[in-house]
Amino acid sequence: MAPKVSVIIPVYNAVQTLELVLTGYRRQSMRDFEVVLTDDGSGSEVRACVDSFSERSSFPLKYVFQPDEGYRRARAINHAVQESSSDYLVFADADCIPHHDFVKAHYEYRAARAALCGRRVLMGAALSAKIDSQYILEGKLDRLTPMRLASALLGRGDHWDEGFTLRNRIVHAWINSKRPSILGSNFSLEKSLFEEVNGFNEDFVGYGGEDTELEYRLRMAGAQLQWVRHRAIQYHVHHPSRSGSRMNLAVLEQTLALGRITCSNGLRKIETLGQKAGARDLE
Repeated sequence: MAPKVSVIIPVYNAVQTLELVLTGYRRQSMRDFEVVLTDDGSGSEVRACVDSFSERSSFPLKYVFQPDEGYRRARAINHAVQESSSDYLVFADADCIPHHDFVKAHYEYRAARAALCGRRVLMGAALSAKIDSQYILEGKLDRLTPMRLASALLGRGDHWDEGFTLRNRIVHAWINSKRPSILGSNFSLEKSLFEEVNGFNEDFVGYGGEDTELEYRLRMAGAQLQWVRHRAIQYHVHHPSRSGSRMNLAVLEQTLALGRITCSNGLRKIETLGQKAGARDLE
């Protein structure tokens, strides 16, 4: 039988962090899920890590690979979705360690034609360096330990409030009154809705913009965006920041100007009327 949830995780090198993230999925309170790792051209160390982890994994772990042609996250994710087994997709990152109720929260609060939007705790460099697999397996990330408290009080990291769980619907709605938006490391939706808008736009090459563009097309398709903040919780492992691509900004602006629901260069490659085969413009 197919799992209830497919967790899609793009990865590129950073094997030590990947090991921590996969360890976080070992202790999920909901067990009926798979993880699909989609590798954007890493070295052999990632495949070796996946093979080793699979031997002790408590969940099905799939691995898909594409050659290194620069940062092509959109294409890698589309590839993973095509290989996924579930009708419900959760999107995460290989530098975000999940709370033990992360998968459960996305599945529990799912809704028809809705995209659930979460956020993440940004851990500082000092705390990130101290975390190991045993720390995660003991559930210390999910508790207010002295190390976590010190990091918050001393300003090491950011958004520590995102680590608190809010189950009361009224309080949750009051805290999350701001308009929801998609963060690529923490959102979910039905596979059919993702397919309806033709997935991520693979015209995005380099860092940044593809999540915002997908959000825009989902809204145009009539999807509802709903917060799952303070329910689907993640802990982001510190790394140097990256700059967005100016070319990606142009792709985003084109989508906004044309107001199209689907992209031509997505899950399916769609030839636009009057264009030659292989063209990669918006439909």
